[in-house]
Amino acid sequence: MRYRGILMDADDTVFDFKSANRAAVNLLMDEIGYRHPDRFDQYQAINHACWRALEAGKMTQGELKIARWTRFFMQYGIDVDPRAAGERFVELLGDQSMLLPHAEAVVRRIAKERPVLILTNGITQVQKRRMAASPIRDVIAGMVISQEVGVSKPRPEIFRIALGRLGIDRREALMIGDSIASDVVGANNAGIDVCFYNPTGKTLPETVHAEYEITDIRDCVGIALSGGDEA
Repeated sequence: MRYRGILMDADDTVFDFKSANRAAVNLLMDEIGYRHPDRFDQYQAINHACWRALEAGKMTQGELKIARWTRFFMQYGIDVDPRAAGERFVELLGDQSMLLPHAEAVVRRIAKERPVLILTNGITQVQKRRMAASPIRDVIAGMVISQEVGVSKPRPEIFRIALGRLGIDRREALMIGDSIASDVVGANNAGIDVCFYNPTGKTLPETVHAEYEITDIRDCVGIALSGGDEA
């Protein structure tokens, strides 16, 4: 079997989201004058809870953008408008377009032979802004962003939208991503093969499966281009 199209997650698979997020959070905290030494970890605890709610279908993308700052400011007694903070954070995060090591080479190599479509739960303004500034903008076949299409990973509908953009069947696609909850579970839900990028050694639950598992993103090139025929 040879894959005719490749779906790739954005954050922590292609983009260095951890570095970008930390930089944007700290820039915003500086702007609002909150200088607690644990401020980033404080924010992340609340942010992660909001993203889990999004993946569970309990919060929309628009609600998340404001809710994480509403909760943060309430918990730590900060008198700042959460809506304004949410908009400013999106601007700051969109300015951070750094890629993970080897990601550019991997995307370019695969894109020479297969269309590569970015499939992400990220916020539209952030994803489009940083993609426009990234070195892979000229080789990707497009982006499917959850906020734009109104459905998020791991729901199978967003994968079907991505397949439609590429004009391929689910059996002709490979999903490459680092998230068990959104990428692996989502691909399973949609009946799409998945390459689980797992640099930190996470353990897959018994209820989900990955056709391939890698710790080095460069290893997905052979899988994407051969379809596992050489395995």
